[in-house]
Amino acid sequence: MNWDIAYRKAQEDLAGISPYIVASKSSVGFEEGKFIIPFFHRTFWVHYPEVKVEEVGSHTPPPRWLQILLMHYLINADGTPISGMWITYRHLPGAFLFEQRFTNSTVQPLLKAWGNDAEGFRRAALAIGGTPMARSGDVSFRFLALPKIPMGCILYLGDEELPSSINMLFDAAAPHYLPTEDLSYLGLYLSAALRSSLERKIR
Repeated sequence: MNWDIAYRKAQEDLAGISPYIVASKSSVGFEEGKFIIPFFHRTFWVHYPEVKVEEVGSHTPPPRWLQILLMHYLINADGTPISGMWITYRHLPGAFLFEQRFTNSTVQPLLKAWGNDAEGFRRAALAIGGTPMARSGDVSFRFLALPKIPMGCILYLGDEELPSSINMLFDAAAPHYLPTEDLSYLGLYLSAALRSSLERKIR
């Protein structure tokens, strides 16, 4: 993806919206010329109408991909309720274009870190705001990526017959809020945040 072109396009698209309607559809706040967007355990402002993205409490500009993703969330939000039904990445529209990258960059690193360590995975999930899920699997957590995009992550410990596995899940309504490629970046972020929690503990 050409980040500069995508960024300018998102700015242009966002400039033409009605902010209070968008805030309602995306379940974010809009006050004093800025959208207030919770993102996992962080909060961002998207200023309007000048369209500038910054993280609350930080002087470092967010990475370009994240700025684009937050703008896309506002642009694409159509107000569809969270469904409560979980789907894997491969069941998202057009996921075959990105599925292998998603698996290699998101799931495999988690397996390498916690394939045989349920307690370590539990601690990492709690450290970044995860809440336990009543699901099958040895450890399962829910994360609120964005106000209308919950995600799930489930660890299945292996045995003599089957290796360990991890499923990363999206609410079935997620395509109403972000394109499939953007949803892959949510998975990449969640995977990295979990592993970063582990690294901080090691240090």
